[in-house]
Formats: sequence, C-alpha cells, structure tokens
Amino acid sequence: MSNHKISCWSCGSSWEFSPPLGRSESCLKCRRDAKSCLNCKFHDRHVNGECSESQAELVKDKEKSNFCDWFDAKHTAAIHLTENPQVSPLDQLFGGSSTKVKSSLELELEAFLNKTN
Repeated sequence: MSNHKISCWSCGSSWEFSPPLGRSESCLKCRRDAKSCLNCKFHDRHVNGECSESQAELVKDKEKSNFCDWFDAKHTAAIHLTENPQVSPLDQLFGGSSTKVKSSLELELEAFLNKTN
C-alpha cells in the first residue's frame, strides 16, 4: 500500500505513514498522539460531538489516541498551506492577490504611530 502524508494537529510538521495509522503512533517532532480526532478528516467542531461521521462513538478527549474505526487522516494539502506568511492562504490556493481591508482600529494605530515618529 502507498504511503500517505499527515500533518500534526499540534505543531504542523508533516510525515509519511503507511495506512492504517497505529494508535500508538505520534508526531515525530512534538510527540503528540497522531491517531486523534484532531487529525481526522471527520473532526468538525461545528457539529454535535465534533465529529461529522454519524456512526462514530463519542470521544471526549479529542487530543488523545483512540480506538475509533472511522478515523481517516486529514489531507496534508489542506493544512499549513503557506510557508510565506506575507501571502494569504487564499491567495496561495487560488493564485490571486487580495487587498486587505484595514479596520478602523488599524488605521487609528497607523495614524498614531506616524504622528510619534
């Protein structure tokens, strides 16, 4: 079976693994549990139980390894799109350039800083 890439939910580092991902596997960098809800494609904090898989059992600690049979690692491409923090992830994804609309607070801060310099 081919290797798959996964990105750590905690530190963002990526590594390859051969499915299935074992319950005892952890991030090579920060040692957080890899087979956890936060690394699963079904994890959705906006739904009841934070899982979009309707047949999955409730897991209370989303950061810890669990025995969920529905676990499927998130695709790495959707996580940490940018290595250049100056370019927005949407611009990188769609190849465009967006103009950032500044809030009134940002404008006031810039005006204040320009006065003091």
